[in-house]
Amino acid sequence: MLEDIDKNYKDSSLKQKYNIIKGNRYIMEEAIVPISKALKLPMDDVVDIFVKIYDSASLYESHAYVEQAKMGCLGRRVDIDLGLCWIADFFGLISKNDADLIRKKVVEDTIIRKKPYNESLEEGRALAVKILKGEE
Repeated sequence: MLEDIDKNYKDSSLKQKYNIIKGNRYIMEEAIVPISKALKLPMDDVVDIFVKIYDSASLYESHAYVEQAKMGCLGRRVDIDLGLCWIADFFGLISKNDADLIRKKVVEDTIIRKKPYNESLEEGRALAVKILKGEE
């Protein structure tokens, strides 16, 4: 009897999780599809992974994780594209604080102000050069 109730609860919970993900276009487009492409996995496999790892409440909140991921991943890209890890972290040519400010400016211009990434990156590059030359 209790085993049947537990099985029914588990099945219902799984269905609810699948509905949360598949019924949310934003989560599908902004999380599932990019992860699927990056890992070269079918989207259903990625959905299965999310359902297995997250509880329902976390799935409802996953749109916030998407926004954090966008900013965090773009910040890493900025570090690489501008060589901030080289000039700040390893050689100390600019302070880590200045590198953080450059990264934050490029990310915010791109995501919040909707500037094209290359334009935001060029502005960040110009700022880095000014700081390196002591002009800022």
